[in-house]
Amino acid sequence: HPTSLPTSHSCFLDNGLISTAREAELRQLRKSNMEFEERNAALQKHVESMRTAVEKLEVDVIQERSRNTVLQQHLETLRQALTTSFAGVPLPGSGETPTMETIDSYMNRLHGIIMANPQENENLIATVRDVVNRLER
Repeated sequence: HPTSLPTSHSCFLDNGLISTAREAELRQLRKSNMEFEERNAALQKHVESMRTAVEKLEVDVIQERSRNTVLQQHLETLRQALTTSFAGVPLPGSGETPTMETIDSYMNRLHGIIMANPQENENLIATVRDVVNRLER
């Protein structure tokens, strides 16, 4: 039939257009998929880099904590030595002598007294020198 030809021809064209549209859509989906895979790979590299950085920082934190512990112990030993050594050196004016609780403020006040009037405190300076020299031995 001559009437069936245009129908099949039109059906063939419709199928061809649909097929072409699907192929274009499929190409676009493949392209998008490839872009996502590339982004995913880049993100994976960033994640690995961050993991490595975090692990390094965790090691650094452990080392710093260890150093801080050693320094804290050294500070306590130094405070004990200063407290014992300066026990016989009362501060002029107040007569204060150091304790483990007050050694930091005692040393600050002692320094302030000496710096405020070095000429008037020459004997105190000599005493401090003797105490410090004994500490260094």
